[in-house]
Amino acid sequence: MSDQDRHFRLSVLLVTFNHENYIRQSLRSLFGQVFNGPIELVIADDGSSDNTLAIIRQYEGKDQRFHCKYLDNKANLGIAKNYQRGFAACSGEYVAVLEGDDYWVNPIKLQRQSDFLDAHWECDLCSVNYFVYEEERAQFTARAPIGDGHRFIGARDLIADNLVGNFSTCMYRKSALDALPKNLFDIKSYDWIVNICVARQSLIGFLERPMSVYRLHSAGAWAQMPHIEKLKTQLDLIPIYDELTSYTFHADFDMLTRRLHVAIARQAVLNHVPSVFMKFARAVLPSGLKRRLVFMFRGIGTVR
Repeated sequence: MSDQDRHFRLSVLLVTFNHENYIRQSLRSLFGQVFNGPIELVIADDGSSDNTLAIIRQYEGKDQRFHCKYLDNKANLGIAKNYQRGFAACSGEYVAVLEGDDYWVNPIKLQRQSDFLDAHWECDLCSVNYFVYEEERAQFTARAPIGDGHRFIGARDLIADNLVGNFSTCMYRKSALDALPKNLFDIKSYDWIVNICVARQSLIGFLERPMSVYRLHSAGAWAQMPHIEKLKTQLDLIPIYDELTSYTFHADFDMLTRRLHVAIARQAVLNHVPSVFMKFARAVLPSGLKRRLVFMFRGIGTVR
């Protein structure tokens, strides 16, 4: 039976761009998954100029469950267009995403997410808790309190706080991806707005056990951006996203806009505080007070 004739319950979309330093760890976490049945592995490399693809090809044939489909990588399409063609190329009932500089840390992640979607028809997306790994500091931080249960998230919850956080935590129903607005991929579309659009028609299930790692590293464009620039970028995108969602969530986007303006003003003040004073404050202030001051000045976190 050819792959074209085969029915895949699960597709994994592997999204890469110059990830040769990280892709082996991603692939080990993928091929180490305990999952029943064949898996369509769609490789959407966005024109890597390093050895990313060569490393991926080393894994071909090592696990008969995986059936590889390589998308053309002669040109760099950019994040939005690369995801658009990647989603379209997946044929499975469910689609999980793994970005080439992230990795999974639980061998039953895929099985638990597919089981959840099997049992919860009200959800078109199942996400998992994750660790943020700050590479330069060698620091792991859980995104949300760790537990063994789950919670439900709506689009408005996601606008207020992007708990899902990144594509590598996500498993979608393919039907929900097919229903995304076509013009979504003509703008700067990251996981946040994609998932808001998915949540217009369904709930999101969030599993509280961390099963993925989101890596912040110096080669990442978002990680390199100063915090205040992240806030400003998010602010600039809100009117575009508001129009894209037909102003259904206008009040929620408006509230976020006000919060971002406050956060930007606080961050501007913080940026002008002399570094010697900051070092002194870190050395002498109690940890509880330091946390309150950081919250006051930084305001809310950013979402992509």
